[in-house]
Amino acid sequence: MEIENKQRIDQWLWHVRFYKTRFLASKAIVSGHVTLDDSNIKKNHTLLKPGSKVKIFKGNNLKEVEIIRLTKRRISPKEVSEFYIDHSTENEEFVLETFHKTFKKKSLRIGKLNKKERRLINHFKERNI
Repeated sequence: MEIENKQRIDQWLWHVRFYKTRFLASKAIVSGHVTLDDSNIKKNHTLLKPGSKVKIFKGNNLKEVEIIRLTKRRISPKEVSEFYIDHSTENEEFVLETFHKTFKKKSLRIGKLNKKERRLINHFKERNI
């Protein structure tokens, strides 16, 4: 089943299985993890149409898709490829940037090692004797 012209972005993201629930899709849109045609959107009721380009940031992954078709129902995982074209590539710069952002906040360790760290060091020493 197809819709003629436009559809809400939160519905479409849920229908094509980018998010498990529509609430999670809405939450991602409001928090700025989804862009539509290179513009930031903050409203769930933003309308999209076939040919629109959507960028989805999930964790360290960036997904870039172009919309082919709209749908009224949640589709099966087998049908997903009929509704969008995936233009995302493994963007190493983006992954490295997010990696550095997360670990930049952590300070250097001061103090005693915990049990797991001691075991790792002992395991390493045993292997390298």
